[in-house]
Amino acid sequence: MDRKFYGLFLAAMVVIYSGCAGSTPPLQDMKIAKMALLNADEAQESTEASRYFKLARKELIEAQQKMQEKRYDEARYLAQKATADARLAKIKAENETLRHEVEKLEGELRRLQGTFATIEKGEGGDAE
Repeated sequence: MDRKFYGLFLAAMVVIYSGCAGSTPPLQDMKIAKMALLNADEAQESTEASRYFKLARKELIEAQQKMQEKRYDEARYLAQKATADARLAKIKAENETLRHEVEKLEGELRRLQGTFATIEKGEGGDAE
């Protein structure tokens, strides 16, 4: 009977300790977050995107601290959050850049329309 109890106790301890040791360092998540931040570098200069870029950088720093503390689940979560925020910052920066380009093109289009209207008035005036 004592042998069965000892065996069950040993099996339970293995299960408990394997649950604790199951958390591995999120090295891949950390690499992805760093790459996402590097990729979103232009977002620092964007008024819309800088908030998300700063947040992503803060989350990555916190993730690195959690890694040092061997709190891998928290580090993984923060790294994944940093990746998402860095990608959002990049998208917002690209959106802002495109919006500025569209505004410039619309201005150029209005200028050209004004030029054509002047030309048409000039041609219409000659015909009368």
